[in-house]
Amino acid sequence: MQLIYCITNGNKKILRQNQELLSKLKKIFGEAFKLYNSQNPDEALSFIRQIDSSCTHLICVGGDGTFNTLVNGVCSHPNPEFSPILGVLPNGTGNDFYRSAGYPKGFDFLKEIQTKNFENFDVGVLKTETELRYFANIADIGFGGAVVLQLQNFRKRFGPNFSYGLAIIKTFLQYKRPQVQIRSAHFHYEGELLLAAFCNGSIFGDGLYIHPGAKITDGKLKLTLLGKVSLFDYLKNVLKVKRGQQIKHPEAHYLEVAFPIELNCVNQRLHAETDGEYIGGQKFEISLLPQRLKMLSIQKHN
Repeated sequence: MQLIYCITNGNKKILRQNQELLSKLKKIFGEAFKLYNSQNPDEALSFIRQIDSSCTHLICVGGDGTFNTLVNGVCSHPNPEFSPILGVLPNGTGNDFYRSAGYPKGFDFLKEIQTKNFENFDVGVLKTETELRYFANIADIGFGGAVVLQLQNFRKRFGPNFSYGLAIIKTFLQYKRPQVQIRSAHFHYEGELLLAAFCNGSIFGDGLYIHPGAKITDGKLKLTLLGKVSLFDYLKNVLKVKRGQQIKHPEAHYLEVAFPIELNCVNQRLHAETDGEYIGGQKFEISLLPQRLKMLSIQKHN
């Protein structure tokens, strides 16, 4: 028997097509479809950790941050047997995980939920001195984390739409590349850092292909490392990155790395983010859990 929980973000309006799908799910599954409206990520995490193992599907209506909450809730659940099929109805600004996963336009959520189809996907892990965070798509240390920190401040004053551009501009004017060390079993880097994106998926930042070809199901961790790259050089290449092309620069590296991999900064605390959720620290360990979670199977359209 199926038991479906759906979590919505109480701070965002639900798109009409998602409202219609929720209504269909309620009509078909009745009392086996539970809708929970969360007001913040901590509240949603607490709710997820209280769901028992009879839950077959855990879906959300939202963007990358809301899905990130699902991933962290399941991976940190007190019952190791808790393993529902995850899904996200795209309702955010970027919906980058949805695109990284390869879900097509017109994906038939209703059919896939009814048929119980799923596939496993990899989950990234980021540890700092004080926190452990799971991510489905991208963990970014450096410039992207600094943008997310500014974005949190601007959203309170200007709302979500106008804030992203302001956060990028302010970060662009203030950001100074720190000196870092990155080490894994077969890789070593020491020098300046614009950003280090540890990629399970390929797309972040509202449609930027930060690591073209990275797949969430291949058991591999990819690293896009931009070292002594100026912000002007990066912005000059943004259109190429949106088209899925790699940046051509001697300090731009696209790598497959062994995990765990460590990134340390002796002199200062670094900004970072996991699927749009801010985190900071000086010492980071990044790893991957291959095939850790289930997600709705991607229906192929010819």
